[in-house]
Amino acid sequence: MVCVEIGACGIRLVCLVLELTSLNRFVGASYGTQQRVNRGVEEAIVAYRREESVRLAHAIPPKDITLTQDETCTGGLCLVGIEPVSNYIVLEQAAQARDQDTWQDLLEQALSGLNCRVMQSTSDEAPGLLAYVEHHLGAHHSPDLFHVQHELSKAVSASMAVTQRAAAKAVTQAEETLKRVHAALDHANGEPAKRGPGRPPKGAPCLAQVTQAVEAARQEHQRLAGQRETVTQSIRAIGHAYHFVDVERGVRRNGKLIASDIQRQIDTIRTIAQQEGLSEACLARKVTTVG
Repeated sequence: MVCVEIGACGIRLVCLVLELTSLNRFVGASYGTQQRVNRGVEEAIVAYRREESVRLAHAIPPKDITLTQDETCTGGLCLVGIEPVSNYIVLEQAAQARDQDTWQDLLEQALSGLNCRVMQSTSDEAPGLLAYVEHHLGAHHSPDLFHVQHELSKAVSASMAVTQRAAAKAVTQAEETLKRVHAALDHANGEPAKRGPGRPPKGAPCLAQVTQAVEAARQEHQRLAGQRETVTQSIRAIGHAYHFVDVERGVRRNGKLIASDIQRQIDTIRTIAQQEGLSEACLARKVTTVG
């Protein structure tokens, strides 16, 4: 143990020590014999460390943790659970299914020796994961960042895109109306200055009104495009604010600052959604996503 596990020697040097000290008369000094001895020492060390870690885990108060869960399919289905603060891999197990009962069986075994309680799970929206968190774990579920951004995009950007397309169509229609008015005026100017009975022509007032309508439609389309771009930038900014390391300075960011940056982007999106008069269903979906 001293030479191989604590020191930097190998098994062959242990064999040499036994021969030089003539202890090989009493102890097997062959490489195979000492390899079996070394294997037993390593197994004893691993068992001792496992028992010690369990003892220390039960000696400290239970700790509430967040568990990030995912399913990978590289080389077969594998269920993974990681504690993000310490980056400790709680579960990394090949499985035949990814339903809630499989998650329960595997994580119950993985968590049995740990003095902790999972109070939050972060994952995608897989039905098996959601059902496991709700029915077995009894913890709060938080969607991962991608799904927050995706749901915000569907709740706000998609609705605004419909309004923006309608505004673009209104611009096209107003411009076509303006072209028809110009064509009618040009035709009227090319004819003799004669007028039949009836009301006088209203070409000039009509032209002014249509021109004003075109300008108003263009401004509304530009305003909606700007609002939608602001929403897109805010959704993208959530991804940058989510990072716990400042990519420019390489230092760890404060948790309250991260939450403040994310909330500021959420408030911007909420304000625009209210200004554009989105439906109650869209607003309710957004509130559920960021809640």
